[in-house]
Amino acid sequence: MPETDLGTWATVARETFEYNVVPWAGRRYAEWVRAWSRPAAGDPTGLVQLPQAMYEAFQQRVPGQRLSRQTADELGYPGVPGERELDDVRKELHDALERCDWDQVHDLDTRLRDLQDRVAQMRSTALRPVATGR
Repeated sequence: MPETDLGTWATVARETFEYNVVPWAGRRYAEWVRAWSRPAAGDPTGLVQLPQAMYEAFQQRVPGQRLSRQTADELGYPGVPGERELDDVRKELHDALERCDWDQVHDLDTRLRDLQDRVAQMRSTALRPVATGR
């Protein structure tokens, strides 16, 4: 299984994700949990994948309790997918600049810009403040 910032992927039914995992996350963390999910390659309409660590935290929950701040922090909140890759690309770019490898610098710069935009978009969506009705 491919690795994520939070480990390997766990596959669950879409209904389990939408009607159990997201409500467990609560309003505060729902979009963040959604940001970490992705459609499963084998059945993109019926299955969802989420990081194994997040699924294990969900499995170990006390029924009726929401995702706690402590558990969210342990899972890397407010980190979003792509941040570790972004750090890796920055390091590669730094190393290429030190070597004066201008072809690789050009390629990495383009990749870095695209990745920065994608991560920024993900952060703005996944971490937007929750509006309360009161």
